[in-house]
Amino acid sequence: MRHAFVRLHRWIGLATALFLGLAGLTGSLLAFKDELEALINPRLFVVEARPGAAAIDPFVLRERVEARFPQARADYLPFPGPGASAKFFLWPRPGAADARLPALDMDEVFFDPYTGDYLGGRKWGALLDDGVFRRENIVPFIWRVHEALALPHPWGKLFMGVVALMWTLDCFIGFVLTLPGRSPLFAKWKAAWSIKRGASAFRRMFDLHRSLGLWCWLLLLVFAWSSVMLNLRTVVYQPLMSLAFRFDDTEIRRLAEPDYQPRIAWREARAIGSALLQREAADRGFAIRAESSLWYRPALGAYLYRSHTALDIREHGAASDIWIDGRSGQAIAMHFERSAARGNVLSEWLRALHTGRVFGTFYRVLVALLGVVVTVLSITGAWIWWKKRKARQVLQRTSHSHRRHAYLQDRLRSRGS
Repeated sequence: MRHAFVRLHRWIGLATALFLGLAGLTGSLLAFKDELEALINPRLFVVEARPGAAAIDPFVLRERVEARFPQARADYLPFPGPGASAKFFLWPRPGAADARLPALDMDEVFFDPYTGDYLGGRKWGALLDDGVFRRENIVPFIWRVHEALALPHPWGKLFMGVVALMWTLDCFIGFVLTLPGRSPLFAKWKAAWSIKRGASAFRRMFDLHRSLGLWCWLLLLVFAWSSVMLNLRTVVYQPLMSLAFRFDDTEIRRLAEPDYQPRIAWREARAIGSALLQREAADRGFAIRAESSLWYRPALGAYLYRSHTALDIREHGAASDIWIDGRSGQAIAMHFERSAARGNVLSEWLRALHTGRVFGTFYRVLVALLGVVVTVLSITGAWIWWKKRKARQVLQRTSHSHRRHAYLQDRLRSRGS
């Protein structure tokens, strides 16, 4: 059985090494995604903070966005914090081509929320546009590589989901292989947690691979299984987790045809969402920290009012959602991370741990370091296989040479007789 586990660990490791190495390095960078965006693209993401100064009405700012880009719909309205720009997502307006409006060449645009000035835009993730390098897309491209190897949807996510599933299995196989084959267990297992001093280069590399995997095993498993959740949620993750945990159905019904003209106006939708959230906060006794965005979804015919509250698991961003029917103004659904079914709560914890949205800066540094660990494990695993393969080849050649020599000796003896 152990020999079978060794072979399985070897081939899973070789099959996933390159992809996990890339995911580890890109994940290390994405642990500080917001800081990287501000560092690389300050003109888009950073605006001068004006203490006491009133920002432009966000609904007026949205109207300016649609006036500047008449071929687009600005169906996402942000409520940015101090010192941050207002980022709007754009979608092609139905009928824009018939009206001979120019094609939409970007899907994210940035405005100064205090002055209303247009700061710039980008086509998210397109690192090369007509052969021109786009600096503003460095971080989105890193994200695309991390999530799906920058492959087309849905094949990239599906492929990385399979890699994550193999990685999860290999976490358990690798752990079993560190256990000594004979008792007493802990007396012999202790050596697996350290690097032997004065040993050969191969032995030190082997010890590094094994001990690093052991010390980081729990976090590696969390990241492997959360990767399955992020990429194969409906086909693998949730069916398996449903055996032990209950999940709430959070999917909002889709309309037969998109509704681009909701009866409920944007200001009214915000007022409804804010009033509902305040009522829920009063009834349940949780704090509202900041409103984040208002997003109209034509395919669902509904507004999504999102805020950051004390019921959020993640510390950065927002996850308290209220869905509002675009025609009636009635609440369709409310989702709060900490008060959901256990399966949903566990899933959101996995998401927050994977993205470094909990436990402050210390944990984000830990996530960045873990990405390096994943890459080191991939490299050392491949190196160990290569060295063992070379040793086997030398042994095979030596064995063949000995057999050949013995054969010739037998022939000579037979001729002499």
